[in-house]
Amino acid sequence: MKFYSLDVETANPDQSTICQIGVGVFEDGELTGTWKSYIDPQDYFHWRFIDIHGITPKMVKRQPTFPTVYPILRQMFENNIVVHHSPFDRTAFRKVFDKYGLEHFNVRWLDSVHVARKTWTNLEGGYKLDNLAWHLDITFQHHDALEDAIACGKIVAKACRHSGIGADQWF
Repeated sequence: MKFYSLDVETANPDQSTICQIGVGVFEDGELTGTWKSYIDPQDYFHWRFIDIHGITPKMVKRQPTFPTVYPILRQMFENNIVVHHSPFDRTAFRKVFDKYGLEHFNVRWLDSVHVARKTWTNLEGGYKLDNLAWHLDITFQHHDALEDAIACGKIVAKACRHSGIGADQWF
């Protein structure tokens, strides 16, 4: 079973202002590949968001815009399962597609929060990414898109092993 895990960071409260994308590739429950890129959101950076993820306008200067990386992402994600943690990343993709007039990918979106809630009921501290990672002994650097994507994918992989349900069966 193969799936991709996705996380994005944004420059400001507008979810279409993706400034970093991280992708993990999981096959049979194991991380087999990664992809990461800074993205020029062609928009302003809010100081609070810089404080959260540490990405500055200088870091994305001369980096690709979303339309530039769109073909790469489409080739990876089209007709595949894409795991995300909470609706944020999926919504960000929908909004950035609309912002640039890009065709939406045909993917099966799987929310790791949904999977975790079904697998581990009444988890102390809730289902935020950092809390789930702590409970499942997953070490990561929070608010780095690649690190978050990998943690999200590991949560789903562990849930699949724990429940005996494959990623394609959660739908």
